[in-house]
Amino acid sequence: MSDLLATTTHPASAWLISATPPALVSAVLLVSTLLLRDRLALALALAQSKVSARRHGGSRPRPDPALVWVPTTIDPSRMVIICAGVVAIVAAALSFAAPIFLALALSAPFAAVLIWVLLTLAEARYVGLIDRDLTAALGRMSALLRSGSGFRTALERVLVDMPEGPLRDEWGYLLTRQGANLESGGIATPQQVVAALAEQTSSARQATLLSHLSVAVSQPQDVLARRCEAAYDAIQSSDRRREEAVTELAQMRYSGMAVGMAGIAMASYLTLTQWERVVAAYSTPLGIIVGTVVIAALALPIIGGLLLARAADVDY
Repeated sequence: MSDLLATTTHPASAWLISATPPALVSAVLLVSTLLLRDRLALALALAQSKVSARRHGGSRPRPDPALVWVPTTIDPSRMVIICAGVVAIVAAALSFAAPIFLALALSAPFAAVLIWVLLTLAEARYVGLIDRDLTAALGRMSALLRSGSGFRTALERVLVDMPEGPLRDEWGYLLTRQGANLESGGIATPQQVVAALAEQTSSARQATLLSHLSVAVSQPQDVLARRCEAAYDAIQSSDRRREEAVTELAQMRYSGMAVGMAGIAMASYLTLTQWERVVAAYSTPLGIIVGTVVIAALALPIIGGLLLARAADVDY
């Protein structure tokens, strides 16, 4: 860049020449994403469907096509836009140090990793929203069943009062799929619908609950009411145990974050005060590897604290 500035007639705007490759890479990626947006969204929707289908691996039979449930953990169109923006930024940054075609090629694995991370985070958020609303919804259903309402009637009344969210969508599935024409013949019974959702839901807590209810739905009203009440009492106890565990593990999370942030703060200070030495040390091929190891070591206390502070309890 110094040679370029020394030989140009307008050095103040010479940076535009270096910015041309990143701009071209970003333009190519953004235009391609715009033209292929619908197909990319369809591909991401199919990817979510395949992830859901993998839950039926092993010896478990797949449900009837009329009872297949594919949760929409994240809107495919929105995820395409997010991925396109981030990948364009990454590819533009790579094009400063690599040829255009190499930067475009390297953007593909970055896109794959980003999509995987977004799907993982979206599914974790989806499960968290289900678990958040599950206890209150089950308590409401238990009260309605004790008052003499049938399973379908109680489900309809619970859905009326339930806020918008994943749990409402999944319990709406329990209502709308009853009576569906099955490919194997006959119509779907409430027991079949509950059992099918138990195998396909992303939430382990709800899967445990639905497996319990799938046995009780076909039993007399008083038995169903008692089983639902027992499940409600058990899930409340599970919530209390989980809250106690989260409180006890909070110190581990705070310690990990404190240690990690202290390391990052010291590294940032040294980088700012000795920038030339940092560039000289980490600009070589071996320096890049060492820099990656250093960044991972600084982030590990934070990641470890967050992971170890997670508490789950589905034993109810």
